[in-house]
Amino acid sequence: MNPENNIFIITGEARSGKTLLIINLISEINKLGIKATGVYSPARFEGGAKTGIYVVDISSGKKELLASYQPGWDPENLKREWKMDTDVLQWGHKIIRNSVPTSVLIIDEMGFLEFEKNLGWISAFNILEEGNYRIAIVVVRIGLLKQALTKWESAKIIDIDKPSLCIEQTSFLLEQIQAISTK
Repeated sequence: MNPENNIFIITGEARSGKTLLIINLISEINKLGIKATGVYSPARFEGGAKTGIYVVDISSGKKELLASYQPGWDPENLKREWKMDTDVLQWGHKIIRNSVPTSVLIIDEMGFLEFEKNLGWISAFNILEEGNYRIAIVVVRIGLLKQALTKWESAKIIDIDKPSLCIEQTSFLLEQIQAISTK
């Protein structure tokens, strides 16, 4: 089996609803009793403002604060706004490494750390290539999509340009998961 044929990349700009789609999908997968593993990264809001990003272990539901809003923290790129907690990053990395074998592997999200710095959840690259899952769903920002497609040329792209598409795309992905799970 070519694992690339079962990789879906969810992409879109910031605040387009990528993680909302993942949260909805996990809820529906759980209702079906299909094994899903990996991580997702919901935002932390305080007073209506996004102040952090959590990482959640899909298997256990445990969450930790992965990143805090700290504009200009990176001297190499002052435009970077999110400072990662290295201990939590390692925790998420361990979760991903231990996520296979599985039916549905979810990684929300792979970003500049993985694609540009060779840091973060880099074990996900090998895990996705090995294909020890039935379907993989990987969230990648639109600005990194070309780099993702160099790794997974035949991955199927789901471009989210507004949160209102989440229900439609959740249904589509759920159909794909059910079809692959019954093979």
